[in-house]
Amino acid sequence: MTGERARLDDQVDQVLVDLADVDAGVAAGDLDPSTADRLRATYRTELAGLERRRDELAEAEDPPPAGRDRRRMVAGTLLVLAGLTAVGVLLADTVADRAPGDPAVGGVAGDVVSGAVDLANVTDEEMEAVVAQNPDVTRMRLALAERYFVAGEFDQAVDHYLIVLEQDPDNVAALGAVGWMTHLSGRPDVAVSYVERALDIDPDFVQGYWYLANIRADGLSDPAGAVQPLRTLLGFDDIPDEIRLEAEAMLVRIEP
Repeated sequence: MTGERARLDDQVDQVLVDLADVDAGVAAGDLDPSTADRLRATYRTELAGLERRRDELAEAEDPPPAGRDRRRMVAGTLLVLAGLTAVGVLLADTVADRAPGDPAVGGVAGDVVSGAVDLANVTDEEMEAVVAQNPDVTRMRLALAERYFVAGEFDQAVDHYLIVLEQDPDNVAALGAVGWMTHLSGRPDVAVSYVERALDIDPDFVQGYWYLANIRADGLSDPAGAVQPLRTLLGFDDIPDEIRLEAEAMLVRIEP
């Protein structure tokens, strides 16, 4: 390990301590929830930047085996693909959700939101313009983050997801996605807290159980801890066949 990677490890550990201190401050009554949320958002943004830099160094020094990350990424995002509402519908819905004082939508952004264009023909740059013109419309930013996430463009996705969490710290989709990406970056110990929090907020967050099972089994080397999330996942009726087969096979491998 290079000196820079060791330094980044130390910085990451310190940010994790800072995040834990925020939780402790809230529990002790020393921090109000609003201040705590702002601090968490700041620390998470810093954490994401440090982890991206550390991953870049690690990959340059020790490239992962070809195909491994792609397999894990596909396994994790299949359920997202199946569960997402069409992004065009999601964007159109944001018009009705816009609160008084939210910016109006026009130009390319207006065409996207109104459904006047086929979203398949809308570039990432045009989607970025939609978000730039409407920075406070969280669901619109979430739609763009999900587009990047499903495409495996995690560097772009994480930036938008972290802003979503600044605006809405309890956003389950963002918590789950950040957790999964953090797991893929090699920090399952951090990732698991995001996913567990998402499931605490919404026990019906189906893909969260798939994330949690994989993080525990593959990332934390805790196959026994993956059993219950898999059983819960398989209890849902509307999961894709591909995921059901993957989950059943995984359960057979790890269940005592």
